[in-house]
Amino acid sequence: MDFDLSKLGTADSVILLLVGLGVFLLGFKFLGDSIEKLSASKLRALFNKAAGNRFAGVGVGALATAIVQSSSVTTVMVVGFVNAGVMTLTQAVSVVMGANIGTTITGWLVWLEKFHIMTYAMLLTIIGLVMTMVSKNNKVNTAGNLIASLGLVFVGLEIMSGSMAGFAETDGVRAAFESVTNPILLLLIGVGVTAVVQSSSAVTSVLIVMAGEGLVIGGQGNGILFVLMGTNIGTCITAIISSVGANTNAKRACLYHLMFNVLGTVIIMPFMVGFPGFFNDVLMNWFHDTQTCITFFHTAFNVICTAIYLPFIKYLVKLTEIIIPDRKKRRAGKQSEGFMDKRLLLTPSLALGQLVKQTTYTAGIAIKCLNNAVAGFIAKDDSKLDEMSSDVQKVNELSGEITDYLLEISSKDISLSEERLVNVLHRDNSDIVRIADIAENIVGYTHKAIDETLVFSEVVKHDLTNLMKLLNEQYELVVDIVENNNIVKIKQSDELEQAVDDSKKRLLDEHIARMARGECNAENNSLFVSLISNLERVGDHLSMMAHSVEEVV
Repeated sequence: MDFDLSKLGTADSVILLLVGLGVFLLGFKFLGDSIEKLSASKLRALFNKAAGNRFAGVGVGALATAIVQSSSVTTVMVVGFVNAGVMTLTQAVSVVMGANIGTTITGWLVWLEKFHIMTYAMLLTIIGLVMTMVSKNNKVNTAGNLIASLGLVFVGLEIMSGSMAGFAETDGVRAAFESVTNPILLLLIGVGVTAVVQSSSAVTSVLIVMAGEGLVIGGQGNGILFVLMGTNIGTCITAIISSVGANTNAKRACLYHLMFNVLGTVIIMPFMVGFPGFFNDVLMNWFHDTQTCITFFHTAFNVICTAIYLPFIKYLVKLTEIIIPDRKKRRAGKQSEGFMDKRLLLTPSLALGQLVKQTTYTAGIAIKCLNNAVAGFIAKDDSKLDEMSSDVQKVNELSGEITDYLLEISSKDISLSEERLVNVLHRDNSDIVRIADIAENIVGYTHKAIDETLVFSEVVKHDLTNLMKLLNEQYELVVDIVENNNIVKIKQSDELEQAVDDSKKRLLDEHIARMARGECNAENNSLFVSLISNLERVGDHLSMMAHSVEEVV
């Protein structure tokens, strides 16, 4: 099915072009969202592999961009990871290079439009809509959205293609497109339009569709290739905007993205200028149609640039460090401790992955508070308890930030499994705050023991030390379970929690026996019972965190 719109006037063609572009971008947005939902866990695992080596980073960048259908989104996420301190600058730049390759998948998708598959596209849209309406299964619904979105992409392309027919029949429009032949001006057109639209994929798609209707900007030579190179530079604007307020390394990652695209153009462009017949004499001789030539060049350009610069990552990173030097050294103890970068909210599945790490990090502070509180109680030393209280305050502050971040994620279009994870993290967050509260309770017991000169035997101190060993061991297991969904270790956690319960019972029984023998006075009783009961509750909270993972696996 084709649109015969050659009789349309210029104004009507412009309106139809905008409608087609709107349908295309809408379909592309839904397509990326659907793919992300279906591959959320794989996407998180993918970014974890970026820590391997530079080649792995390039592969991760390419695959992630193919999944989210936007190199800008991938780059912004990388800025978020670097800003959160979970990805090094060297890892980030290889992912950024891969993103440039991954974004060319859009061009090949648009290239399929040359086969005029409008009928099949409409059929895909209908099939996808039917799937979403008749199925109650979440994955089937998401798959239906994906199929319908893919159909919308092609419908939008066909509408744009039809609108171009009106332009193609207008001599003035054709002449205007072909009259711009200056390579620098063509490059700047690509930069400017992409910077405004903030999507190199959208600009490249329009260029391919235009070429299919015989409208080639810059005439029949290399002109269109200069515009394509400009789109690579223009897409950097999104990441640059996202780096405002980010840390030094995140800014360097953005600078590298810009340098990579500019330097790639600087290397390739002189060849294009010196060999004006490259498009017609080489590419057209290989592929015989303009759309395929444009799509191939877009991919080849990014692959070649990556191959050229990949061996020199280390030196280019050093160059970014010279251009953007470190700020004043941070004071000791002021290292970044946040995983919740707002930029990651563009991809909720990745934001949730980072939030899991933030949760276990905060739990670590709470357990540290608990260890310091018990150590202070055993030693009857309150000299470090004020510092511990500030750590408890830090837990409360981070807990509030976690809650706010979870609410922001909840407002996004997330899958059912992600909704369950959000609920689990809310409860885990509450358990962590309770552990910090227990540490504060123990601080109060320490002050009371010091003020009232209460004395506890060496046996009691030894028993408390052993109980804390059990709780620390349980905590380490819980971190593994929560961060890695390692449900096979839940049984071990349960065994440790039971050991804590048994220890509480034994310690209380032995304490009562000591009181009966006159080895402990009555004043100690209430304080000791409260202390042991509080520590047993820590085991309960850790156990609940471990079992919460069963809801999301």
